[in-house]
Amino acid sequence: MGAGHGRDDDVSAAAPAHRRRVFLHVGSPKTGTTYLQNILWAGKETATSQGVLLPQERFADHFLATLDVRGLAGRPEHPPRATGMWQRIVDEVEAWSGDALVSHELFAGATREQAERAVGAFGPDTEVHVVLTARDLLRQIPAEWQEHVKHRSTRTLPRFVDKIIADEEGRTWFWTVQDYAGVLDRWAGSLPRSQVHVVTVPQRGADPRALWTRFASLIGLDPESFETAAGRGNLSLKAEQAELLRRVNAALGDSLPIPGPYPRIVKEVFAQEVLAGRDGTALELDARGREFAVRRSREIADRLGSMGVHVVGDLDELVPPEAASPADLAYPQPTEAELLAEGVAALAELLRRMAERPRAEAAYRDQLRRMRDMPVRYALLQASRRHHALARLLDAYRWGRRMLSRERGSGASAS
Repeated sequence: MGAGHGRDDDVSAAAPAHRRRVFLHVGSPKTGTTYLQNILWAGKETATSQGVLLPQERFADHFLATLDVRGLAGRPEHPPRATGMWQRIVDEVEAWSGDALVSHELFAGATREQAERAVGAFGPDTEVHVVLTARDLLRQIPAEWQEHVKHRSTRTLPRFVDKIIADEEGRTWFWTVQDYAGVLDRWAGSLPRSQVHVVTVPQRGADPRALWTRFASLIGLDPESFETAAGRGNLSLKAEQAELLRRVNAALGDSLPIPGPYPRIVKEVFAQEVLAGRDGTALELDARGREFAVRRSREIADRLGSMGVHVVGDLDELVPPEAASPADLAYPQPTEAELLAEGVAALAELLRRMAERPRAEAAYRDQLRRMRDMPVRYALLQASRRHHALARLLDAYRWGRRMLSRERGSGASAS
């Protein structure tokens, strides 16, 4: 462990029993946030039983809260429900007797003033903790680039790297959310350093559950009581798929805009369902990009160390190792033949999914009909799938209905 880099083997954030704690997990994007959030929301009832509330109904509500905090809720492209979402979350937390967690990576984009208002909305009986998950820039830079491509960008990876290297003032979106010390400086304000937490993402090759164990233990949850198979992350694109999508973006021109149909059709279906997770060449930086990522990662880790924040893991994990042969490093460049093969495979998979869609939509309409026509019975059926006691009660109810029907039938025959 490097000098000045804190490590905390006891990851519990103890607080006086009489004070409620709210953990604001404010970022950063591409640091395992989707993985953590999927586990938490799939196990929301388990978290509640352990005294940690996830306020509101679903994960999307925490996204709406980021819009509200960042002053974007009133825009016509966003759901009206976003307006006032932050105050609704605050009110629910304040009415809860235990701890609470609010988690979305786009909180990292808030300004200092927006963050101060969000933190200040909680009352004096609520102890606010700010949590940031962080990962080394060698992995973050390609991950952020392909995420930009998933949001309609046509910029190549080399041009993307050139732009963030040239941004010495840190004004691009990348540095707004990936300068971890800057994010915490805006969000932590005057909070005691013991209430400001960095959870580091382990280096490649570590136990895949390590990040979850660190995060869950910090907020007071038993990591072993959650099903981590639910934590499928936001799958990244490989070089071939990212270049194919980048060219599709260019070919779309002004059609399928954002806001509009692009996120639903291209990002969610084509990028996430068809392209993501396919085999291909890993996205890597060239020698210049890697040297920059190592140097800036070390600078950010040192700044975090000097801030005196509580570290879960080790700040040295934020500094990628030096390359053994840096001169040999280059950006992956898929050939035209590779892109053609990838395009044909993607088109075939997209057609298969289109063929399956009518059947899925019919099943969805049938589910809606049953919810509308028999709401109580539908609710019991759904609940019984999660709770064995309710399943037994439902079986007893069905048995009773059959017996009553037989008795009525026998009585009618006798008469």
